[in-house]
Amino acid sequence: MKNSSSFILEKQIRPVHPSEVIADLLEDLEMTAIEFAQKLDVSPDTVEAIIQGRLPVTVDMAIRLGKALGNGPQLWLNLQQKVDIWDKMQQKAENYSRICLGS
Repeated sequence: MKNSSSFILEKQIRPVHPSEVIADLLEDLEMTAIEFAQKLDVSPDTVEAIIQGRLPVTVDMAIRLGKALGNGPQLWLNLQQKVDIWDKMQQKAENYSRICLGS
């Protein structure tokens, strides 16, 4: 049985970035990034940077998102982690392919 990490590594398409989910939610809620930033008690620049994919969803931001949206922080951390693992595997696939415990 494969674990979720191996599934992420084998995907040909990058997992959904949390920024895409946030942008869609804001559109559905008819809320601007500035209004959302106020609800999260962070700067609008921070929210904009996350939506544009320039900043990752940190633990702090995941807690804020989870509280504001009522879905908890784990969802946001999981989305970010899947993207981070996939991105790193794409960047260093050759290096990682040489790692093994066997002789």
